[in-house]
Formats: sequence, structure tokens, C-alpha cells
Amino acid sequence: MTTLNMLTKEEVLPLLTEVIEQHRDTFNRWLSRGDGIAIYENKAMDSHGAGHMQFISFGSSQAQIEAVEPPLRMPDIGAQINWQYQLIGVYQGECL
Repeated sequence: MTTLNMLTKEEVLPLLTEVIEQHRDTFNRWLSRGDGIAIYENKAMDSHGAGHMQFISFGSSQAQIEAVEPPLRMPDIGAQINWQYQLIGVYQGECL
């Protein structure tokens, strides 16, 4: 079992600043059903997308990642190859 960087609501909100208004309903739907939000960041320094973040639901059969704990490297989803995205934290708690 890995040691996850569990974020508080106060810690996660600044990470979501750019996307919160557009995706608040989705995030809150995940949280309402008991799922968490896995926060991945593009860590490839040679990538034009370095620093870009992606948010994935985890924790239930309805989540994008069904596991109780998300992997440290974001899994490939559909046609997206995501090796450059590394887990920086997770949030499980009250709605945002």
C-alpha cells in the first residue's frame, strides 16, 4: 500500500482554481457517491504540457479508477497515453 498525500479541502481548492467552476458538478457527484479525486500533474520537463493537471475519480465501480487507492502514475485511459502524469495528491471529503 502506498502512502497517499491526503489533501484537505483548503489544500485542494487552490489546485482546482482553473477548473472548479467548469467541473464543480462533476467533482461533487464523485464526492457525493464516496469516490475521491486523484490529482495528477504532468512532470515531463521536456513536454509542452509540463505542469498541466488532470483530475480522475477513484474508489468505486463507477469511478474512472476502481481501486481504493489510485496508482502513482496515471493509467492510460482510452487513446490517451498518460505516463508523464504523476500523482500529487488525493481528496476525499465533503463536496466542494
